[in-house]
Amino acid sequence: MSRRRFAALCCCLLVTFGCRIEDHTPTGSRRDDEAIQRLLTNYARDLSARDWDCVRDLFWHEATYELATRSANIIMPIDSARRTLLPRTFAADTTGFEVRILRADTRQEGDLAAAWVITRRRIPHGGFVAEDDRTEHLVLRRIGAEWRILNIALTDGGRRRS
Repeated sequence: MSRRRFAALCCCLLVTFGCRIEDHTPTGSRRDDEAIQRLLTNYARDLSARDWDCVRDLFWHEATYELATRSANIIMPIDSARRTLLPRTFAADTTGFEVRILRADTRQEGDLAAAWVITRRRIPHGGFVAEDDRTEHLVLRRIGAEWRILNIALTDGGRRRS
């Protein structure tokens, strides 16, 4: 009987020492994560307000916007992407434009971060409102104490109109 107990104890010890909980905690601090989430929220809020100056302040000075289509990849400076980010609306319908974040998944590694953001854009067109869901990939960088957007990438497959 004592041999069985000893064998059972040895098996339990082997299993206990063989099982380790792996730590997959992302690098960075909770404060960084909060700052990144705040930046993404400001991005959606400022686009909804159609306030280009505030939107532009969220970007690094040499930021780019990238659109990948089936026929070509278009990369442009962020200032050239203003009409893409803020589409034209009829003058009477500017208050109906809205950008809402449906989901944001972020990953931070030191001073760099990536965010996969699904947004829904409500764009008024005359008498009706079109909705455009987008999956955007944003690359962010901590510059000093602030986070800034370096790049936004969007594919044709990342857009769904309804």
